[in-house]
Amino acid sequence: MSLDVRKHSSIEPVNRNQWNQVVTQSDQGSVFHRYEWLRAIEDGTSLEPRHLHVSKKGNPIAILPNFVHRVGSTPIRRLVSVSPGSGGPVAMTDEEAAVERLVEGVSHLCSGLVAFNQLRMTYPESVRYHDFLKERGYRLTVRRCRFTLDLTRQWDRLSSEMHSSRRRAIEQGHDQEYEIVDEDLSEPTLSEFYDNFSSVMDRVEGDGLPRSFFRALGEFPERVTVFSLRVDGDRRGMIMVLLDDGRSTLHYQFSGITEDHFEYNASELLHEHAIKWGIENGYETYDFRGTDPDFRDGLFRFKERFGGKAKPMLWWERGHPTPALPALNAGRTIYRRYTS
Repeated sequence: MSLDVRKHSSIEPVNRNQWNQVVTQSDQGSVFHRYEWLRAIEDGTSLEPRHLHVSKKGNPIAILPNFVHRVGSTPIRRLVSVSPGSGGPVAMTDEEAAVERLVEGVSHLCSGLVAFNQLRMTYPESVRYHDFLKERGYRLTVRRCRFTLDLTRQWDRLSSEMHSSRRRAIEQGHDQEYEIVDEDLSEPTLSEFYDNFSSVMDRVEGDGLPRSFFRALGEFPERVTVFSLRVDGDRRGMIMVLLDDGRSTLHYQFSGITEDHFEYNASELLHEHAIKWGIENGYETYDFRGTDPDFRDGLFRFKERFGGKAKPMLWWERGHPTPALPALNAGRTIYRRYTS
């Protein structure tokens, strides 16, 4: 039976139920593959979508969402699956043939200034594609890692395995009168979250996102939760968590904790609440999101001290044409030496 591959310049006209069915029926699917997350990226950013899906007898069986990103400040572009979030190919049947068609399709999406493809995959089991992708010119890189907590072990055990500095900060936070609120995704809430998030990104010199992206997430309430710390009636920090029910995972996705909130131990109290909330609601994993895989990095150490286990995030890259990737890597090396 032949498989048909199709390109989509937007997720909007795609059948939502059929797309999400592929996500839920595949071991590789995640909340970041879902129609609603992709729609939020499209509606809330200027990134250009170039999605692929493979169908059999007219029914989708495999998907590969993609967005075109800039390479630094150059005019060169990279086709990424997916950012923000993570992606990679997802197939619910005929996996080898379907993924083959998706990878073939990528080569047709990379043209003109789009000279690279990057498959950003979060979960270690995506290593299953290593040899397959290597045979097709991809190179494996590990530029990020994530920290996860096993929520099946319950709070008392998780707390006992945290670094003493984290336990002490939580205890100090408990000395004040406070409450944690599960906020509705109203325009004022998302607007305040965006302002705090932007302040955090300025402090850490990270990549920001536009206000419109967070506004778009208001249309995804079944998968997005905002927890806020309130002291004396005022918000003193916020975090945004994504609910990945298919993987029984809570993803700590974005921080709205500014320097003004540090004195209230906002980070520790909000993570404590989110972890306990996840346990109470039957989730198995708490994901602290990505960080540089460098034990010297402050954010790495901060998340490690919550007792999380570091896991590599596997990214595969290739150039289109193939020699483009070595040129990009040489440029990266020169840049690191220049800025070190």
